[in-house]
Amino acid sequence: MSLVLTPADGRFAVATWLGRMIAHDVDFGRTGLWTPVFVAAGIGLAVAAPFDPSPLRLGEALAALLVVRWGAARSDRFAAFTGPLFALAMVVLGALLLALQAEYRATPVLAADETLTITGRVLAAESRGEGRQSLVIGDLEGDFDGPVPHAVRIAMRGGDTFAVGDAVSGLVGLFPLAGPVYPGGYDAARRLYFDRIGATGFSYGPLRPTGAPPRDGPIRAIDRLRSGIETGIAAVLPPREAAFAAALLVGRRGAMEERDVEALRRSGLGHILAISGLHMALVAGTVFALVRRGLALVPPIALRYPIRKWAAVVGLLAATFYLAISGGSVATMRAYIMLAVALVAILADRPALTMRTIAVAAIVVMLIDPVSVVEPGFQMSFLAVVALVGAYEWWAGRPRLTVRGWARPLVLFPAGLAATSMIAGLATAAPSAYHFHQLAPLGLLANLAAMPILTILAMPAGVLALLAWPVGLAELPLMAMGTGLTAILALAHTVSDWTGSAGAVGAIPALSFALVAAGILWLAIFLAPWRLLGIGAILAGLALAPTAPRYDILVADDGETVAARGEDGRLTILGRPAGFAAESWRRADGAPALPAADAPAPRCDALGCTLGLAEGLLAVPRSPRALAEDCASAEAVVSRGIVRTCTAPLRIDRRDLIAHGSIGARRVDGLWRRDTARPNGRVRHWHVAPTVERD
Repeated sequence: MSLVLTPADGRFAVATWLGRMIAHDVDFGRTGLWTPVFVAAGIGLAVAAPFDPSPLRLGEALAALLVVRWGAARSDRFAAFTGPLFALAMVVLGALLLALQAEYRATPVLAADETLTITGRVLAAESRGEGRQSLVIGDLEGDFDGPVPHAVRIAMRGGDTFAVGDAVSGLVGLFPLAGPVYPGGYDAARRLYFDRIGATGFSYGPLRPTGAPPRDGPIRAIDRLRSGIETGIAAVLPPREAAFAAALLVGRRGAMEERDVEALRRSGLGHILAISGLHMALVAGTVFALVRRGLALVPPIALRYPIRKWAAVVGLLAATFYLAISGGSVATMRAYIMLAVALVAILADRPALTMRTIAVAAIVVMLIDPVSVVEPGFQMSFLAVVALVGAYEWWAGRPRLTVRGWARPLVLFPAGLAATSMIAGLATAAPSAYHFHQLAPLGLLANLAAMPILTILAMPAGVLALLAWPVGLAELPLMAMGTGLTAILALAHTVSDWTGSAGAVGAIPALSFALVAAGILWLAIFLAPWRLLGIGAILAGLALAPTAPRYDILVADDGETVAARGEDGRLTILGRPAGFAAESWRRADGAPALPAADAPAPRCDALGCTLGLAEGLLAVPRSPRALAEDCASAEAVVSRGIVRTCTAPLRIDRRDLIAHGSIGARRVDGLWRRDTARPNGRVRHWHVAPTVERD
């Protein structure tokens, strides 16, 4: 099929060509693959909406669209509208799924800071190293000022090591869920809300067991198994390798050193830490291969029975066990569903991994956890696998060089690894840049060096260790796994050092990311030559990438951390220069973290602080007297209190922060323009309703 437009009469050339392209992909069943894409788009639009959509209204709209589509399908005059009507119905369905999840997972959120004694049961527990624990506590009792959240997340240092089901009590400090630290940034409160966590905080001293008997059940049994495996790993391997192995085998990465985590991210190996499709495939694939090859050694069985299907069943059981001990996070659940669909396809004598199996897996994930669509894990994993399958489908129909004999594995394995790493790396670059403001320019090199170690040595040894655990023979395979992980960490740090700050890209607009993602999907899903239009969407997204606003002033929602861009273009931080907000601002700005001695510093005295701007000063007063002087002389004033009157060109006070969350300001044509984390004061389920004091 050609891209040349040659309709008979020369008119309506584009429409005729598009009609042929659509007819071609309809014949091959490719248009139906867009169903999960439209559902995902609806979920994304519902998340970005300035209000909480009503499930009732969305249900009515969905029913109306389906009825209209049904009528259009039975009319020759309106039959052409059935496709667009179905697409619109799927968008509404996505919004409905998000609205229903928000209602079903509803939990009260803390409205203000509170210090109180709570009693509850541990729902989740994870070691953070150095005697620290992160606990999710539910079944709460305490003297709360308002409705009691379903659960809270507490950081604790020292004391007993708690497990799921333990009853605990103690004095804690709780805070409302924190929103984005800059306009357009990641909203951590949203994910916590859908996990039914209504507040975060810390304990004043260790929590103590209440003496109530623990609540037994399968979740507690699995948690104890995970803790036992983690303890056993720590008894065999050095601390760094033990923490890395625990992250891969039982999904507990809290004990990993931050420098190791950062090195893995900067080198392009951060995906190793996420228990995703790769790990699931290695676990199930190792078991599948062992069972199938073992049965093949017994001719009476191999010749009479479907040993491939038997191996698929055992592989699925192994994946299910791995899902349980890995903590069952959303990312792991997503990987498990994709693998389960592939293994069930083997049982049904279907191809194990096609675009249809990916579509089914995506729909299942969205039904289970709709909001995961806007999380980086969902986007990175599905874009990667869609790109890989699309590339494979394209390559399968192309003539290729045949390699035979002893050279075959020496050529095909590295070539396949390089192609897989390159395609997956390119597909995940857009969500990585959008969410983390970081690319890995040397990621292909790092993956080519590290992935053979992970896939041939580290993870298979880890699987063997789990299989040998019940009989006490896990030490030797764990040592082999540790050797591989030592090499991977060394590679990660080396490539990270070589990369330096070259991977920092700064914030990119949401539209830029959406265009690139749509272009990748268009290229991978369609088969007709119009698939090449996806390249245009990708190029348009890349052209828009540098257009994200670069703020001259940033203020966190608590007013404690403030940043100003000076004449040299660098951000000066007032507050905690190494804190989460400051580090997020630097990443969004595309700037590397600076040593304390090299970072620009604000000028402070007893009356307040000033930060240099490209023109004028940003003042942060600490007293009414300083406020009056700063309002008369400073270009911008940021106050943690309420400012009644101020003549400064830009004023930000506590009322603004309560109503709108974090604020970014930039000078446009000599005037200050403000962007906020909650435009127009919009409040969603996961936000605290603002209570703004009046003049």
